[in-house]
Amino acid sequence: MKKISLILFSFLIAQMSFSQSVDFKFNPNGEFKILQLTDTHVTVGKNNQQHVMDLLATLVQEENPDLVVFTGDVVTDSDNPKPCYEIFAEFFKRHKLHWAVTLGNHDSENKMPRNNVASILDGLDFCINRSTDNLKGTNFLCEVKSSTNSDSKAVLYFLDSQDYSTIKPRVDGYGWFSTGQVVWYKEQSQKFIDENKDTIPALAFFHIPLPEYTDAWCNGKAFGTRKEVECCSKINSGMFGAMVEQGDVMGTFVGHDHVNDYVASYYNMALAYGRASGAKNSYGDLKQGGRVIVLKEGKRTFDTWIREKNGEIKQVCNFPDSFQ
Repeated sequence: MKKISLILFSFLIAQMSFSQSVDFKFNPNGEFKILQLTDTHVTVGKNNQQHVMDLLATLVQEENPDLVVFTGDVVTDSDNPKPCYEIFAEFFKRHKLHWAVTLGNHDSENKMPRNNVASILDGLDFCINRSTDNLKGTNFLCEVKSSTNSDSKAVLYFLDSQDYSTIKPRVDGYGWFSTGQVVWYKEQSQKFIDENKDTIPALAFFHIPLPEYTDAWCNGKAFGTRKEVECCSKINSGMFGAMVEQGDVMGTFVGHDHVNDYVASYYNMALAYGRASGAKNSYGDLKQGGRVIVLKEGKRTFDTWIREKNGEIKQVCNFPDSFQ
């Protein structure tokens, strides 16, 4: 009996692991489309999620993405965010569409610890989140395979930019990537380089902009809007430098600053914001929308634009061509 129970338990664990693994592929045209939403700021019990669901439904219908990514401040001011996340999960299950979440500074401000919020996401339908041992929050990656074989052609990193400084009052303000996170990214990146004898084009998604965003806007060509100074951490822990050294990440995509939606180029890397997707749930006067990113198989390039809820397309550009 014990042997049968052990076999059944092992089978269930295998099934759970299998159900959480996703085999993304470029389509026959050699493209992979991502829809980024950010700063939705929905709240359990406040009846403020429907207009976000309406936006999501509109953009999914208009763009038909392969993956939807929420870059932080998704469910806020809630002791238990699970009911709101389950509403999102039901939508994605109905559309058979995968989604991912990186946590923002407001996602764990209440009673539920950050790792507990991450654990909720790990088990939701069609959500590709999975926790990484010894790293706080949402840190994971996925590969996008070739349209014709099983070769990895792109990598997507999902990183937790943390919430607030843990060493107040010496350092105030927002959090930053830990040394462990920077090391983890470099280790994963190097594995792909070693296995493929070259870098694989990659993107990274997180919530709080890197300090280099300010330099990128001030010193380079940019597309989009900047209505507030970047609210970065006061400590630069080296994630941008690590990405430049590795040479794989083409662009980073963040939220946090609700009235910024620009893309700038800095040291041959795109530093981009999404478009605030929460409308009346948050501050700012930019129209509710999302950012679309289209990867090209085997190429270090992507197209991107803002799609507003009213259907309008804004700020179409290509990286790197538009920044030459």
